[in-house]
Amino acid sequence: MTFAIPKRALIALSDMLDICAEIHEGQKVLILAYRDGLYGGDNLIDQRVIEWIETFVKLRGAVPYVLWVDEESHVHNWQFPSVVRAAFEAADVMINNTFDLSFEEIVEFKQFVWQKRKLMIRNFAVTAELLMSDWALTPYELLCEIRYRACLPIREGLPFVITDKNGSYLEGIIDSPYHPDHPWFTSYTVRRKEVGYYRPWPEWVTPPIRAKDVNGVLVFDRMLSWWARVIGISPYFQEFVKVTVKDSKIVNIEGGIEAERIKTFLEEMSRILGEKMYDFNCFHFGVHPNAVASKCNCSHILYNRIIDHSHTSNFHFHLGAPPPTKSYPYWVHCTADIRGATFKVGDVYVHKEGELLVLRDPEIKKIAEKYPDRPTL
Repeated sequence: MTFAIPKRALIALSDMLDICAEIHEGQKVLILAYRDGLYGGDNLIDQRVIEWIETFVKLRGAVPYVLWVDEESHVHNWQFPSVVRAAFEAADVMINNTFDLSFEEIVEFKQFVWQKRKLMIRNFAVTAELLMSDWALTPYELLCEIRYRACLPIREGLPFVITDKNGSYLEGIIDSPYHPDHPWFTSYTVRRKEVGYYRPWPEWVTPPIRAKDVNGVLVFDRMLSWWARVIGISPYFQEFVKVTVKDSKIVNIEGGIEAERIKTFLEEMSRILGEKMYDFNCFHFGVHPNAVASKCNCSHILYNRIIDHSHTSNFHFHLGAPPPTKSYPYWVHCTADIRGATFKVGDVYVHKEGELLVLRDPEIKKIAEKYPDRPTL
């Protein structure tokens, strides 16, 4: 019952279901969770959150279908389970609460969402503690506007420079946003509700920024959780890794154990996907000013890294990211993340020492003022 749900969770759930998912009367809503996450698996989940989402869907006159799946993850053989496919086929909307069933990595799942025009909400706030955090309570409307306005200076053909205090220095040219594997990105200023059927909640990153003629060095100490598992390293490194880039290609990797394992991983994957595993031509950044998870809110390292990956100070660069093939139907979305960078496009600073300057925009502040009792800027 709603009176048993804490007020902060009520606010966050309303934001997810009303503003992001736009759930309405008569819809069939699939609520998906993987069972291993209840017992320490990678698919972190809290049964209370599933019950709360189910309750809120019912209150909106929609019909919820909760599906608990016991699906084991197999490296390089990840699945879009047939039971999930059938359930999603019968539903109008999916609220996906799993780590392993990733829209980014699993091509079969991505193609299903796109071809069937099925709305998929990726809920990252999968525990009661996370659902009541400032991260989840930040208004979705505000995050969407930050995402849109942060990209206004980013236009094809402009030069860019990225630097940070750890010695990173990259320069190049902004390329066309279009890529055949992600046809919904027709512009850097695209709103998720205008194109596509994938909406992460809370909102997390800008559209991918494609680049050409990239040269320089990147010094990083973290990456996204999915591929860190595959490589066999923590998403937070013990030592910095230095990547040297020449003409949009990775030509050298230096550092400690993480660097050696990344180097080995790229070599192994290049035997499957070719030399595009050494491409360095895509990056983007977070859009969430409150994306911080304390250990009290989340001690789960895979999710903690997902959350801080979305912070406005976090840049991530794709290491390779070659197109999937028929024999390897997965997108190698391996990232190199830095924080606190300065990012200049043409004559315009997008970031200065980690500050996303669009947060000063009067239009952004106007939206924030609509939510005086919520975390905003």
